[in-house]
Amino acid sequence: MLRTNTQSVVVLGRSYSRRRLSELSLLIFMIPALVLVIAFVVVPAAWAILISFTNQSLIGPNARNYSFIGFENYIKLFNDSEFWNSLGTSFIFVFGSAFVGQFVIGFALALMLKHAGVLNRGVIGGSVLLAWVIPEIVAVYIWASVLNFQSGSANQILLTLGLEKQRWLIDTPLLSIIVVNIWRGTAFTMLLFSAALEAVPDTLYDAAAVDGASRWERFRHITLPLIRYTILLDFILITMGTFSVFGLVFAMTGGGPLGRSEVIGVYIYRNAFEYREIGYGSAASVVMLVINLTLALIYLRFTRVEWSSEG
Repeated sequence: MLRTNTQSVVVLGRSYSRRRLSELSLLIFMIPALVLVIAFVVVPAAWAILISFTNQSLIGPNARNYSFIGFENYIKLFNDSEFWNSLGTSFIFVFGSAFVGQFVIGFALALMLKHAGVLNRGVIGGSVLLAWVIPEIVAVYIWASVLNFQSGSANQILLTLGLEKQRWLIDTPLLSIIVVNIWRGTAFTMLLFSAALEAVPDTLYDAAAVDGASRWERFRHITLPLIRYTILLDFILITMGTFSVFGLVFAMTGGGPLGRSEVIGVYIYRNAFEYREIGYGSAASVVMLVINLTLALIYLRFTRVEWSSEG
């Protein structure tokens, strides 16, 4: 009996040592990634938070000899109507572009790809992916020519239909950048859901069809529950990605006219680099960071609740 217990202890000790060695090896392999994350994410974020409490500027005496001013930048920020305008514009941009556009269209395209033939799958997938792989500045020039008032193809189509030309980037700048961002970002959602749908076993659908379940019932009771984590993941990723869009908006409209398409990224750039108020721009970027972190925590909270209920 004593010998059996001793052998059990030895086996458990070896298993524990093996597991510890595996964890140590995993940590060693993660070190390069951790170093990069710390160097390019944690340190800049910490520096931005620190600078947001100072009056540092790009030029002038406060460029080097800046001083601590407490919450003055945040007080000024929250009393600035232009900041609230940019924040509201950003939420409209995220809702229209990410939720209504990228999620719905990307999900629909993923369903089409699952049930399409090889040829149609290649045509649809290739067309959507082309918009994603094109460099951002090239996409901006393409759409700038499409929406051009004088000779843009969008207005040429309207003239062909007997309608008047529209000043897309002047009269409807926010709608224009929403459409462009949907066109450019839908491919990510399509790929994410395509992978999730391919992972759902076809045998489940076959069994449900034999039991008399309709196409909608199969989608509701099989597809949606099995890809719910992917839905949550897509929501948080496209929300954070759309909320952080800067180059496309800045190159197309510059936030204008009169701030009607000025998202928070453009607002931060304008105050930090055009007005040279680095401290004030950093305060706005910290608010943007807090919003993104809140969205990430909401996602983690949802997934933890799901895992706990399953457990």
